Amino acid sequence: MPSSQLSNLTTSTFSSPSPLPDQYLLPIAQGCKVTAHDLRPLPQPGSPRLLPLCGDITSETSLESSFSQALAQFGPIHILAANAGITDESASYPIWHLPSELWDRVHATNSRGTFLTIKHFLRCAEKVQQQNATNGGQGVELPNLAIVLTGSECGKFGQAGHAEYATGKAGLQYGLVRTVKNEIVRLNAKARINAVAPGWVDTELIAGRLDDETEMWREAQATVPLRKIAKPEDVARTVAFLASHRAAGHVSGQCISVDGGMEGRVVWTQEEVLGNRVDQGKALDANPVTTVSVPQQIPSKPRAIKIALSVDFDAVSGWLGTGKTPDNNLADYSSGFFSARVGVPRLLKLFQKLKISDKVTWAIPGHSMESFPKQTQDIIESGCEIALHGYSHEGAYQMTEIQESDVLEKCIELATSLTGKKPRGYRAPLYQLRESTINLLQKHNFLYDSSLSHHDSSPYYLPQNPLPIQSIDFSPKAKAADWMHPLPKETEEPTSTLVEIPANWYGEDMTPLQFYPHTANSQGYVDVRVIERMWMDRFLWLRSELDDRKDELVCFPLVLHPDTSGMAHVIGMIERFLRWLMEFGAEVEFSTFASIAEEWVAFDARS
Repeated sequence: MPSSQLSNLTTSTFSSPSPLPDQYLLPIAQGCKVTAHDLRPLPQPGSPRLLPLCGDITSETSLESSFSQALAQFGPIHILAANAGITDESASYPIWHLPSELWDRVHATNSRGTFLTIKHFLRCAEKVQQQNATNGGQGVELPNLAIVLTGSECGKFGQAGHAEYATGKAGLQYGLVRTVKNEIVRLNAKARINAVAPGWVDTELIAGRLDDETEMWREAQATVPLRKIAKPEDVARTVAFLASHRAAGHVSGQCISVDGGMEGRVVWTQEEVLGNRVDQGKALDANPVTTVSVPQQIPSKPRAIKIALSVDFDAVSGWLGTGKTPDNNLADYSSGFFSARVGVPRLLKLFQKLKISDKVTWAIPGHSMESFPKQTQDIIESGCEIALHGYSHEGAYQMTEIQESDVLEKCIELATSLTGKKPRGYRAPLYQLRESTINLLQKHNFLYDSSLSHHDSSPYYLPQNPLPIQSIDFSPKAKAADWMHPLPKETEEPTSTLVEIPANWYGEDMTPLQFYPHTANSQGYVDVRVIERMWMDRFLWLRSELDDRKDELVCFPLVLHPDTSGMAHVIGMIERFLRWLMEFGAEVEFSTFASIAEEWVAFDARS
């Protein structure tokens, strides 16, 4: 039997958005049955002792369902590892510029999510113990009832530029843990709660973050005696120790640091203190100024062009809505089947190879979600963002406003049921968006739309209640004075909270590279190098203008389609172009549309 004596116990690990892998594997190796819960769909289990669940820890309904499934699968749950933690590493804000939305979003997951997870775990324990007592069960109290939550060294030392993260973690690992330890013993006499506070951990979440030697020195060496960052198993083993009554049965209410002995943060670099007297090329081997109480400001990243890569998975729906003609036939629909069966796997494989799967936004019509469930699930499991794109690729002007509302609500319900969270983005099929669409998106609290082209490379807010632009009546009875009036001034139009991330015909693949037999202006035989060169020229010009656009967030939107970019003569160009962008290093950053919209909201609030 393992020394920690965890055999035959049931543990649940709740994470958002990405767990430490060994938090799942180590308990299994110790003989536990594990329920692994994450916001993103998890791979199918390779062990009968592992139950992967997808859900949202900020939702009590979702948590109740997840705990019910865990109880049904494995029986009573003895151990909870609460590993929730999100932050936004793309920007650092002093508190006087910290967006309220970012504060709320991080605390909703890190603080509220952890509170709800612990709440429902203990409710499950209470229910099982009451059933044991009613049924005359032996040992009414559950054995080895333990909670281990994941805090952070940021909660211990603070983190300049990320008050939203540091405050939440501090509240959990000190305030919550020390309060709950005095409460749970009234539910179970031997129940315990503790926390681990990791420093930097070598996971995919920090990929490339410490590649720079100077930053590695500041973050993980200057004030860390062990001069290294932790491995996931370092944290997982500490969690296993604290979870075991045999190993740590007299330890409760504690926060164990897993940070290599960290004593504080570097606040000022030599360059900041000594200025020009320090040789910039010299190694940082003098005596830096340090402190154990004042948090550092993480060096800001070089300003980058946001690469907004998206994929519209139209499949057959493209022929049903905006592509509907009386001449459509099975040969036409066949390209939609190619999109799902060939194009989607090829693009997913490419994005995985380039390690950008979780930086891509897929806009999926409801028809594709329901007609091709396997491909849709594969897309979701890639870690991407899911946005809406109509149901049958309907153009707004093909529908009444009631029909449009019904379609949107149906697609929201579909996407939410598949991903566990409400979609935040929308792209109108064939960019056919009208004024009522904007009002609908605001009604359902969407973060962004990506259908219009008021700009080509910078987000902007859409108007609050846009008025239709009237066409001109040129009939003989009409008077010229009736149409000779300007648009409302932009300053007179109140803005909404709906961010527009621009889209246009010159940033997509299908228009020039896909042949449509029944469309008058169809092309499809353009050399892919022409499109590749056009995209390169667009990017290079935007790059050359960066210094003149310091007050703007610059993005480079691309719209791909599996039926187009999945073709054998096209996908090679797509890979070549994406690799070309990556050669610009820190000058580019692949980002989902939602993350770009969030960053732009914060960026706009500061300007």
